[in-house]
Amino acid sequence: MGSRLEIRRARPADAEAVALVHYQCWQETYRGMLSEGFLAAVDPAGRLALWRRLLDGPQPAEAWIACDDGTPVGFAGARLLPGPGSPEGHPPPSSGNVELWGLYLLASHQGLGLGRRLLEAALDNSPASLWVAAGNSKAIDFYRHCGFVADGAEDVLADWEGLPVIRMVRAEQHLP
Repeated sequence: MGSRLEIRRARPADAEAVALVHYQCWQETYRGMLSEGFLAAVDPAGRLALWRRLLDGPQPAEAWIACDDGTPVGFAGARLLPGPGSPEGHPPPSSGNVELWGLYLLASHQGLGLGRRLLEAALDNSPASLWVAAGNSKAIDFYRHCGFVADGAEDVLADWEGLPVIRMVRAEQHLP
């Protein structure tokens, strides 16, 4: 019998497992884009503290997790941007104020439709924006397939060794 793949809302009890997935996904996703030293310095305990704040705070984050037989293998989260402008100081996205703040899936579970299902759970039919590493062609192709287009906004994440990022927007749901 095959594994059972599901998407569900993240709960406070998921913090530890999702933090570990977050850490593993960073190692897989950013290898080659960020230095080995940077990746080695990523602290799994820091991810755990972040997820405890996100899931157990007074206003829990809008976050969903992908599970394989109950074990988290990925996550996605969305938020409303605060006010009319972008937090990065860019003009507001044409897609409105919903932003996908993260979508990560372990490499072992990519290509199974879980990424699309996470995106649907996080955004429903909402127009939205997201930021993605400019060198992450696999993610950019995935987002394009889901109806997102680069809107010309670019930035550099100074705290991430100057990693260039681009903003992508989706005016309406275009999921295949």
